[in-house]
Amino acid sequence: MMLHSSKKHIPIFLILSFAISWAIWIPVAFSRIDYQSSPYLLAAVLVGAFGPGLAAIIVNYIDSDLLQISEFRQRIYDFKRIRPAWYLIILVIWPVLHGIAIGITTLIGAPIPESGFLAELVSQPNTIPLVVFLYFLQAMLEELGWRGYLQDKLGQKLGPSLSSLLIGLIHNIWYLPLFWVVGTNQMKMGFGSDFLIFISFVITSSVISAWCYYGNRRSLMAVTLLRVIGKLSFDIFGYSPSTTKHFVFVLLTVIGAGLILIYFQISSRKSLSETETSSL
Repeated sequence: MMLHSSKKHIPIFLILSFAISWAIWIPVAFSRIDYQSSPYLLAAVLVGAFGPGLAAIIVNYIDSDLLQISEFRQRIYDFKRIRPAWYLIILVIWPVLHGIAIGITTLIGAPIPESGFLAELVSQPNTIPLVVFLYFLQAMLEELGWRGYLQDKLGQKLGPSLSSLLIGLIHNIWYLPLFWVVGTNQMKMGFGSDFLIFISFVITSSVISAWCYYGNRRSLMAVTLLRVIGKLSFDIFGYSPSTTKHFVFVLLTVIGAGLILIYFQISSRKSLSETETSSL
């Protein structure tokens, strides 16, 4: 009965996620003002990203299952769920991929994009704690929804491979209003080839996040830390659509996600085989 109720609430979660975020982002887009030029618009764009997390919290309380709510909370702050080896993976996976992309780009003679973000941090080191905190807050409130609720529910029904791909597609649609918000990376890339590369990256990131999520006993803290390191790495190494380095980086994530999907399939078959054997 409880599982049936949770499945019924998936559409409610999606409607709330999109409604909260789009109700904030669409008016910002209509303002036609660079959101970075106004502290109010900057705050609005940030708060809009909280939609999935707020929706997950609301839907969990709609279920009124105290055990489920307690377990949901524990997955947020319980560091014991994170396996020791994963701390290293979380810290290095994105910087290593960026480093390989830079190496390949250098070998083929293409220019390496500079990072204005890194220059700003070096010139204003006192802002580093605030930047990290805001990245963490945004990542946590997104992952509460995408992994903490949706991955959990869809994963039970579709398995990790298909559910992570579907969530990546949903995540892409959720981003759409930002393509009309002046000053966002999404607006700068437009709807050409960079748009297709962006779609690919969001989907592959969803697969990588699912790998981290299931690899750490459904830890929301693990995927949040992975997301924070990913966002910081993007900015530190220079987020640069339309460059060779960016294309190579996304291609590497696609290859990595493909390997993870193969791993998911092998693990699922092994688990199914063990279940059938134990039932004999």
